[in-house]
Amino acid sequence: MNTSDLKLLVVDDDDVDREKIRRLLKLVDLPASIEEASSVKDSIAVIKNSDYDCIIVDYRLGNEDGLKLLNQIRTQLDKNCAVIIITGLGSEEVAAEAMRLGASDYLIKNHLKATQLLHAILNAISKAKYEQEINELAHFDNLTGLVSRPLLLDRLRQTIKHIERQEKLAALAFIDLDHFKPINDNHGHDAGDFVLVEIAKKLTYTLRTSDTIARIGGDEFVLLLDDINDIEECEDLLKRVLLILSVPIQLPNESFVKISASIGVTIIHDAKLDADTILRRADQTMYQAKNSGRNKISFFDPEEEKKQVQLRKLLTEVGAAIDSKQFNLLYQPKINSITNEFIGVEALIRWHHPEQGVLSPSYFSHALEHSAMGIKIGEWVINHALKQCALWRKAGYNIQVSINITPAHILKRDFIDRLHESLIDYPKSIYSLLEIEVLESVSIANIDEAVEVLSKCQALGINIALDDFGTGFASLNYLKQLPLNTLKVDRAFIQNIKTDKKDEAIVKSIIGLSKDFNYRLIAEGIETKAQLKKFQSLGGEIVQGYYYAKPMAADKLIPWIIAKNFRYNK
Repeated sequence: MNTSDLKLLVVDDDDVDREKIRRLLKLVDLPASIEEASSVKDSIAVIKNSDYDCIIVDYRLGNEDGLKLLNQIRTQLDKNCAVIIITGLGSEEVAAEAMRLGASDYLIKNHLKATQLLHAILNAISKAKYEQEINELAHFDNLTGLVSRPLLLDRLRQTIKHIERQEKLAALAFIDLDHFKPINDNHGHDAGDFVLVEIAKKLTYTLRTSDTIARIGGDEFVLLLDDINDIEECEDLLKRVLLILSVPIQLPNESFVKISASIGVTIIHDAKLDADTILRRADQTMYQAKNSGRNKISFFDPEEEKKQVQLRKLLTEVGAAIDSKQFNLLYQPKINSITNEFIGVEALIRWHHPEQGVLSPSYFSHALEHSAMGIKIGEWVINHALKQCALWRKAGYNIQVSINITPAHILKRDFIDRLHESLIDYPKSIYSLLEIEVLESVSIANIDEAVEVLSKCQALGINIALDDFGTGFASLNYLKQLPLNTLKVDRAFIQNIKTDKKDEAIVKSIIGLSKDFNYRLIAEGIETKAQLKKFQSLGGEIVQGYYYAKPMAADKLIPWIIAKNFRYNK
């Protein structure tokens, strides 16, 4: 160890004992600067303004004791230097308490020798430096040098503790970089690391010295902003962050990459909240910013959190309902109103809630739209629809069943593999009895991938229908690109088709498009004879709605077909 720059502080209220320490150190020729203090108060004053390699503290300091000073060094002053307690008592209890409070060593004053003191000092300093290195590894990100999660949470707890005593606010901002993954994919992980370091530099340059900047994940950063006057000041500061982050970064290979960031913010004004809750709220709010278009700032909304709590409760209930077989499928017939021919059915899911009775999908739509639970429900529908197709076929009826599948489910990487697993137990003749309906009113994130997946479905013999046609912004684009067999006119255009000329014109145009593309056309929501006649007069034929039948249980369908005397092509 290089001892030429050592800086020591001797704290003892006895002038003779302080001089004895000096003489002992002189005997071993320890090259170090030695300062002195005689009380806890004096010691705190000098320690605040200077850093020491080792502080040698006498246990007895007048009316106070050295353990009090030791505790303040470790907690209030947050110093990690070596601290050696020297006492004439030789009490094991005092020694144990000293070590618990963070003493590096504990020495008996009366028999202290120069070499013993030297070794104690050198060992204590080595130990303190080692602990400091461990502390930095635990509390600082080794790539960017920014604060890591444990230290961030510790500082956040201190902010919460003091927030009620301050007139100003504080804020926690959770930052997730947009489009960071392509940098790793296209330029390599070294380039990704370079960008993260540059982001850290930008944040350090932009923010105030009083702010804490942390990196807590791959491309996730958190800002703890203390002393904020109001929300407007916080927003202005974060807008500068968005602006500086949007400036392109030049990589070592001289190419440029451009990123943006989504920021979720929680204002800290309630000392009753814990650090983990505040961080979670900021994290969840960040996803709102990302989902609303990225490169945005969103502030935590308590009402939105209530919605999230309700959603988590709903998802738990729906998952349990699937496992306990509370769901079933009802089937609504499709009829060719010109030829009086039964065409097939649409499978409609219902939840037999033990307390609320039979619930339609509108009551659990958020579960249907959820990325994970929506897929679980979708797979349940596929399996039960196939099973029912097989039962009807065994009874001599080849009935085509349409099922609703969300775009997120279709775009799931293993959709085709999972579909194969569902189909494997059935003969191929069953495949053509399955029709997948894709909602046109729901955006398809990756249209090219959807085309590939749906084409594979068609190759298996499965039909594809575009539901709610005309209600979305991409109607003609989907019509042009997606591999389709059927178009379904949304009930919104059928409801006033008799009286609204615009609805009439839209339906007439859709009928023309379906004929030009050679797609089967079905009108949803036919409830009155007037609606039916108007649809027929425009050239439409196949309909679905209450005018013919409400959705019914599987065992009611065949008796209904027979009772209504519909033509049926077996």
